[in-house]
Amino acid sequence: MTDKKTIIKQVSLPAGIFLAIFTGFILSIYFGLFKPTFMRGSRTKMDSKHFLTQENREKNKAATEWFYSQNPEEITIESFDNLKLLAYNLPAENAKGTWLLVHGHQSGPLREFATLAKFFHELGYNVVLPYQRAHGKSEGTYITFGIKERYDMRDWILKINEIYGDTTPLYLEGISMGCTTVLMTLGFDLPSNVRSVVADCGYTSPYEIIWKVARKDKNIPMVRLVLAVGNIMANLLADFDFTEYDTFKGLRYNKLPVLFIHGTEDNFVPIEMTIANFQYCTSEKQLFLVEHCPHAIAHFIDEEGYHKNVIEFCGLK
Repeated sequence: MTDKKTIIKQVSLPAGIFLAIFTGFILSIYFGLFKPTFMRGSRTKMDSKHFLTQENREKNKAATEWFYSQNPEEITIESFDNLKLLAYNLPAENAKGTWLLVHGHQSGPLREFATLAKFFHELGYNVVLPYQRAHGKSEGTYITFGIKERYDMRDWILKINEIYGDTTPLYLEGISMGCTTVLMTLGFDLPSNVRSVVADCGYTSPYEIIWKVARKDKNIPMVRLVLAVGNIMANLLADFDFTEYDTFKGLRYNKLPVLFIHGTEDNFVPIEMTIANFQYCTSEKQLFLVEHCPHAIAHFIDEEGYHKNVIEFCGLK
């Protein structure tokens, strides 16, 4: 007859192995998916890999130096969940309007918008470039892929109207996660002075882009299970859900004109996501595809075409 100690040994060994495997599985998701993806961003260096060529990098560097030489002021808001968020504000003399420019995931306002900020400012527009929550000079620990950021953009719009007045034309542009954030923001009842939107290479939802990166870019096995566990972590640690909001919900009742832009060789955010957003949008819209262009640098690859499309679609003078 088997004694109690023998039974305990027989049970405890496989239980210990299972616990070790389970713990390793959870930790691998935390350190491999959640921490590098959702924790505060830090990859803001101006590397040639992002800009594709050294020439593009130098253009961005020169525009960044120009921007700082204009002595932009730093303005702040308090988010709905009590974070201090910061933006650069560069007024234009006798301004025709204001552009709110929203950067992407683990990036920064000048890494993505230095040249466009200079372009809009020289056209006679104020430019406001926020650091998204959990990036740069803004507070926050967790990036939520547009879920909470959309509330921040709504509040930046209200802040801009405090500064420049609610009759001054206001235009919105976002790149990558910034694009998705802006499209999600369209779900709010925005002030009437918001005139149009430029949506550059955004994804449709946090779940879809995370699934794409995990499955196709990183070849993570059991991707649905991994995302399910990652989503539990997001809910417990960062208080958001991968599926609680998407661009379709933001676009559902939108009446603002939207210019959609995407590079045809974008290997990070699939071009099909912009096409899906474009097709779902029922307001005035236009699709501008930039040939031979990777992710988030369409304004470098076809600067002339980019400027022309933005000017004509948004009715800039």
